[in-house]
Amino acid sequence: MSTSLLRIETHTGQPIRIKDSELRVRSQVVQLRLPIANGGLIWNRPVDVLVSNSHRQEQILPIQDLTRVAILMLAGLCFTSMFLLILFRRK
Repeated sequence: MSTSLLRIETHTGQPIRIKDSELRVRSQVVQLRLPIANGGLIWNRPVDVLVSNSHRQEQILPIQDLTRVAILMLAGLCFTSMFLLILFRRK
């Protein structure tokens, strides 16, 4: 077992057959281990879908994680509003 504090891995799911195509979902796992608290944080996020057809042609379709985009936008809005509040309260 790895003792690193931060580990990032990419996992590929089981193939799903649809007509003459095969789909595989790939996801990324970010693990943050906290040895002091004997715990940590695990975050799974979708990355892309790998599509293979019967002619052995492969295509990668990226997945847009809209939840992550929304969370980052809200965090940015929060920090911006806090900065502006502190800036205007001093005047």
